Amino acid sequence: MHEISDLEREFQDEQKGEGSLSVYVTDGNNSDYLGYDINPEDVEALYFEGVGVPRWETLQAETTEQKTALYWEKFNERMDNYPLIGRMRDTDERIQYSADEVARLIEECSKVTDSTTDAKAQRAVRKVSLAASRAAETSSGLDLQPSSAPPFPGGF
Repeated sequence: MHEISDLEREFQDEQKGEGSLSVYVTDGNNSDYLGYDINPEDVEALYFEGVGVPRWETLQAETTEQKTALYWEKFNERMDNYPLIGRMRDTDERIQYSADEVARLIEECSKVTDSTTDAKAQRAVRKVSLAASRAAETSSGLDLQPSSAPPFPGGF
């Protein structure tokens, strides 16, 4: 068992809810919830401010179809360098990383950390990197599961 850092505790104290990805370290048979989620806001900061995916409103095109095509072209250009981080684009889908992929995920996180000074992107990448590091400690994988927690304590 590892000691929980102040940063982990801070992540654990954040509100959890639908639309987030709950973070589990898994060896294939057993899963250990790390106590925090990757929220849609984290993914947004990671993609736009961290990886550098252009925001829709910054693109110029004649038609919506052309703008959509341009967006996906630019998105794929940026995400080609981050294939493992790129899997997090849908927080409604389960995302799994094998034990063999965890080291590469940590490398991708390091590239993002080195390429941005944006505080929200740095925080988001720390969540992912911390989870991957916890998985690496036990040669395990990561399992990011759509959260089913109520959005407010006690739910509605």
